[in-house]
Amino acid sequence: MDKIMHKTVEISEIFTSLEGEHIHTGVPTVYIRFARCNKKCPSWNNPTLSTTTEGYAPISFIPTEYNDLKALPLISMGCDSQYSVNPAFAHLWKKYDATALLQQVIESIPFHAWVHPVTHQPVILSLTGGEPTLRMKFIINELLPHPQMQGCKHILFETNCSVPLRQSDVDQLYNWLDENDCAITWSNSPKLSDSGELWGKSIIPAIAMTQRNEHFIQKSPHKFFQYFKFVSDGSNLSEIKKAMNEYYAAGIPHSCEVALMPTACSKEQQDIIMTDVANLCIREGYRFSIRLQNILWGNGVGT
Repeated sequence: MDKIMHKTVEISEIFTSLEGEHIHTGVPTVYIRFARCNKKCPSWNNPTLSTTTEGYAPISFIPTEYNDLKALPLISMGCDSQYSVNPAFAHLWKKYDATALLQQVIESIPFHAWVHPVTHQPVILSLTGGEPTLRMKFIINELLPHPQMQGCKHILFETNCSVPLRQSDVDQLYNWLDENDCAITWSNSPKLSDSGELWGKSIIPAIAMTQRNEHFIQKSPHKFFQYFKFVSDGSNLSEIKKAMNEYYAAGIPHSCEVALMPTACSKEQQDIIMTDVANLCIREGYRFSIRLQNILWGNGVGT
């Protein structure tokens, strides 16, 4: 008999918390944080602009000295999820097939179900990273069809919106959403030049347009959410406007929400600039997105 091979994917962490950013802030959410990313963002929240030989922002500790993800010191410069991006942390990543992955997901939820048995409120499934859309084939072909996905009411893609999406994968995604009475949120966080990434490889409006399935949106407008969320300290306002003008020109409707979020890895950093960013949002007409995880848990691993 031929051996059945189950496809696996690298995962940095699985945990349940509260969604901490923009429109679903405060909603109980279970996170699958995929390992690896197509970006390094070495300059983000990195005032010295120094980088390692591998091209990442420097960190204050040696990753291989830690065997437990939760024991890692807080990363305060560069990407705050560098532990899911930088291969220096690969010894902390785990490989899962869909069955093992969803078993861990369900076990992570305190009441072990997609919907609370008393309040009947659903838990959001957040696919984050790293960059989850690098794993679209696994998500579409392995994760979604799995029996344990039955009952999932809301999927949130936390993406940098720079990985091309196959139209066939997107169509398959929306067919599944329609058949399973599930909503979707595309939380797009494009990287601007202050991240250290190149504009032309980060601001790609065609990808944001591919996320949209107009038939699904017209049929079930309450089940589709798409927004853009930019990390900002106020100095990159002109680039935010430039980026959104490119998205609008490609067909993204002006009604699509745009939020600014303080450039901060920690509560202390957020406290310093969040009032200025909030005032900027009031003046310029953007939504303000707090980093709730910074306030409640200090943005540590598993929050």
